[in-house]
Formats: sequence, structure tokens, C-alpha cells
Amino acid sequence: MNSTNVNILKLLSQGDFSSDSLALYVNVEKNSIQKNIIQINEFLKDNSFNTIQVEKGKFSLNLTREQWENIFSQKDFITSNEISDYLFIKFIHNRFINLEVEKEILNLSRSSIVRYFKEIKIILDNTDTTYTYQSGKGIRVTFISDECKYIFCKKLIKFFINGDFTLKKDSLLTVVLAEYDFMKLFEKLYLVLKKGGVSSTNFIISFLSTLFVLNKTLGGFDLKVSTLNYNDYNDLRSFISKTMNDYDEDYQNQIFTFVVNIKNNLSFFEKNIGNKGNLLVSKIKKRLNITNLNSNLETILLRKICISFFKYENQILKVKNIPIGKSDEKLLSLLDNILKELDFKLFFHDKISIVSILKKIMIEHNKDMVKDVLLLFNEVTISDDYYLKNNLKVKAPDINFHIEPGFLYKLNTTIYNRKYNLILSDESYIYQNVKLLNSYNYLNILNLVDNHILEEVLKSLNL
Repeated sequence: MNSTNVNILKLLSQGDFSSDSLALYVNVEKNSIQKNIIQINEFLKDNSFNTIQVEKGKFSLNLTREQWENIFSQKDFITSNEISDYLFIKFIHNRFINLEVEKEILNLSRSSIVRYFKEIKIILDNTDTTYTYQSGKGIRVTFISDECKYIFCKKLIKFFINGDFTLKKDSLLTVVLAEYDFMKLFEKLYLVLKKGGVSSTNFIISFLSTLFVLNKTLGGFDLKVSTLNYNDYNDLRSFISKTMNDYDEDYQNQIFTFVVNIKNNLSFFEKNIGNKGNLLVSKIKKRLNITNLNSNLETILLRKICISFFKYENQILKVKNIPIGKSDEKLLSLLDNILKELDFKLFFHDKISIVSILKKIMIEHNKDMVKDVLLLFNEVTISDDYYLKNNLKVKAPDINFHIEPGFLYKLNTTIYNRKYNLILSDESYIYQNVKLLNSYNYLNILNLVDNHILEEVLKSLNL
């Protein structure tokens, strides 16, 4: 199994994909995908598994969890990037490596292991990290630069992010990091993040887990920001001290600083990714004609964009398929044009996730477009439905919802169209500006209001 086929199988373990999507994720020509699928199916047949099927233009592979685990646990089921990451992390973590031993572990030839380590030496030399050869023993690190430490950090974050879908419990890096009790750490971190009011996202947990390893080996980072008064959060500091008393004080302090920074919407991405993220956000705001974006929404957008850049640059195939509609396609086209203009690249799934945030931003930013909504009823009597009225008032307090029988609208069409921003009904009106309501559920009503706002904004932007 070559690296491309392994990555295709990893993608198919997460969902169904078109040939276009697979080609994008594994960085090959679309015309090559069919050849890869044939090779993979031969492998699956040899192991008495179901083969990859094509339905409605999408490839899918239906296997049980046990079968997926069987595939991913095979010794040669590892990509060249994973081998490089493993050797680099092990060398920096242990400060020593024996290539003869690693050759046997990885089942590689001497020329192959030398080639892999030559790539690592380029990273070490370019970051001014030094090492020495010990005759008959191996290679030992003598000095690790800060730049090399950052690369080590990024590769560890990649390992943690990938960790919950690889299905390979005894992976090479898991063995290297066997001394750490991550399950216990995850539980503690969850409590701390919950106390601090910070979401326990995969990326944040991965970053804090990486800090844990760094603190034990190379030392953590100085995350303090001069503009923040950390004394304002002494209750959080006390909670961390009590909850994580099994961990050393340096790591506790780094967790505390990190959580406070996140609470204050500070970025924790490296400068290059942060700059790219800010530039893309600026371009998006300009194209969407948004001048004063809500700070919380802008932070959410920026973080998602930065995470997306990190995933693409480190080839993290953590994806899923999301159905897209006409509004998604329009915003995706806009985003693609901006990315092309800036010469930036992102995975398709992450672009769709960014589009989802943009839709929310556009709706929230233009809520004042809809002040008065008319609900017409024909088949269902809702005029006395206080549950519906109360929920609409709570969920959308700035919108005035009026309920009238359908026949009144037919008698006063021009007046009603002028009076209301949006009219919803359980009966289809072919010639009037009325949107069909499938059910008088408040969530359904609010969803139609949001879609109406989005449609109007897209029209105003000529999208």
C-alpha cells in the first residue's frame, strides 16, 4: 500500500467522497483516482473485505469498526509523512535515535531509513539544531533550537488531532509517548476548560496535550501577554492548582495563561498562519461589505480559518462531508476567488465549514432586515398557540410576529406585502411573495427567516 492509497482509505473511513474531493485531499490528478481505487480494492479482496463502491458519483467503503481496526493495525499501513513525523518526534523527544533499530521497527531497507533521516537532518540543519554521531550506538541531539521546538510542537499537535480516527491504538508514536497518561490529562483539561468558559475543541485539547509533553521534555512556551492582567483570574488559577495538583507548577501556569488568553480572544497560532488568517478575514469582510463585524463572530471566523490553514499545511486529513445548498455554492465561489487571489489553499471540507460561519455572520449582521413577519394559517389553527408565540418571542425578541387567517391576505394582498418584510404560510401562493411553511414549529419558522435574510443579502451582493 503506497501513501496515496493509505490516505484514500483514511478518508473513506470518515465518509463518502467524490473523485474530485479525493484528488484534492491526497494531492493527485483526478484521472489517477480510479487507478488507486482499483489497487485498494485488490488489497481489500485479498483480505476478504467489502470493496469500494461508487454511487451517485461518490466512493464509499462499508466496513465494520473491527475491520477498519484490522486494516489500520497492519504494520506496513503507514504513509511516508507518518514515518518522517515518527522519526522526527522520537529523535527530538528522546534526544537519541538508532537508525539500525528503527530500520527493523519500520521494516525498511538501509537506504530507505537513511533517506528518511536525510530529510530530518535538513530540518535540523535549517533550524540550527545540532547533533552528534556516536559510533556503534546512534545519533544524539546536542542542542535544540526554538525553531526546531516549534516544528516538534506542530507535529505533536498533528498526532493528537489525528488520534481519534486513526483506529490504530498501537501506532508508533503512541509507543514513543507511552509514558504519558493522556486519558487522565484529557479529563482534567476538560474540567479546567469548562471552568474557564472555553470550548474543549479538538485543536485546543491537542495544543494543551502538546504543552504537557513539551513541559516534560523541552520546556513549555512563555504565553503571557503584557496587556492582560492575569490577577483578574485568580479564581481560575486556584481551580487549576486544585484540579491539576498531580502536575508540576510550570505546566499549571501554562494552562492558566493559555485559558486566560483564549477567554480574551487572543490567537495562539504561529505568526505566519495568524497573518494569513487576518488577511483572509479582511478580504472576506470587504467582499461581503461588512464594516463592523461582531468581535465574537470575527474571532470564531479567524480561529476556524487559522485551524484550516494549519490542517492544510500539515496535511491533516481530518474531514467529513457536509451537504451544500445553493447559498453554500455561491459563498464557496466567493471564497475560492479570494483564496485564488491571495494564492492560499485550503481543503474542501474546511472551506465548507468557513462558509457555514459566513452564513451565520451574514444573518446575524443583517437581522434588522426583518422586523415584521406575517404567519398565515389555512389548514391549521395557530392563533391560540401560546407555546409557539412564547418561543418566537424568546428566540427572536426583535421580530414582530403576526398571525392571520389566509383568506384575509387574499383580500388585502397589496397592503400585507407592503406592511410585512416576510410572509409565511402553510398554503402555496404561486403569484404572491409568500414562502411555504411546512409546519408551525418555531424552529422551522426561524430557519425560514434566516434563509430569507441570507437570500436577500446574497442578492444585494450580486451572488
